[in-house]
Amino acid sequence: MTVQHKILLILLIFLVNTLIAVGYFVIGFIRTRGNKEKKWTKYVILSIFMFLCPVTGLLFLGLGTILYKIFFDSSIDLAAITFSKERVDILERPDMETEMNLVPMEEAIIIDDKENLRQLLLTVLRGDISKSINTVTKALNSSDSEASHYAASAIMDIMNEFQTTLQKFHAQLETDPNDKEVNQLFIEYLIKMLNTNFLSDMELKTYVYSLVQVCQNVYEHDKSNLKTFYYSDVINLLVKISDIQAAKLWVSRLQEEHPDDIEAYRCILRFYYLTHDKEQFFHYMDRLKRSDIAIDKDLLELIRIYS
Repeated sequence: MTVQHKILLILLIFLVNTLIAVGYFVIGFIRTRGNKEKKWTKYVILSIFMFLCPVTGLLFLGLGTILYKIFFDSSIDLAAITFSKERVDILERPDMETEMNLVPMEEAIIIDDKENLRQLLLTVLRGDISKSINTVTKALNSSDSEASHYAASAIMDIMNEFQTTLQKFHAQLETDPNDKEVNQLFIEYLIKMLNTNFLSDMELKTYVYSLVQVCQNVYEHDKSNLKTFYYSDVINLLVKISDIQAAKLWVSRLQEEHPDDIEAYRCILRFYYLTHDKEQFFHYMDRLKRSDIAIDKDLLELIRIYS
């Protein structure tokens, strides 16, 4: 490399370093302008440092920044911050005095305790209503018009949210009817909502058949995706709307797909007990006693009663 080339290289480094130093100074001026809390003196000092130390200055600052980010940076992860009601419910200490002075909803309705009923209802409505549908529904029977109005408004909100969620599920299934995850989420959501008491008899019947249709589609496509409790809840809901024939179909499917599942036996015994089919009830109880399935306390007590 000739002397001229060395001089040009030095001038180029000097020019680039000068531009970086001036640029850093300008950035500091812009960031601190109008903000008294941020001092721009550090930008001036660092700009002078980079200007006087062309290469080593940049390397020093770059390496220092990298080490700071790795070992000393304690910036807040905004993704970990949530304003979920569930998180607040867990972290906040319960109001013991208020909770101890509340009576159960059923008792408040029976003794016509309007003050406690309203207080309890408002406490429930401040939280996640979807977790307290049964409680809110009971308040509809209150003689207190204000409490029943609160409950009716809450049930209307739940119904609107229920309809909106169903529409979203149907839209997703129209795109891909055999989506395993969507079908399972849809079934579990319907099971959860249909086991509450906010629907009328006619509405319950309609949505139970919607649940049956979704389960039927999954059964025809890949029945291994149907969990045991899906069968159990479909059977129990069909019995609830008095469609025993349809329930028998799902009982036979449950027997076929989960022959050695204790929850299957629990559901089948309950079905034959509710339908007063003594022959099948004792048949499956004998099968359970002869099987190698580990029996829990409840079923053991049932066997002792009917043995």
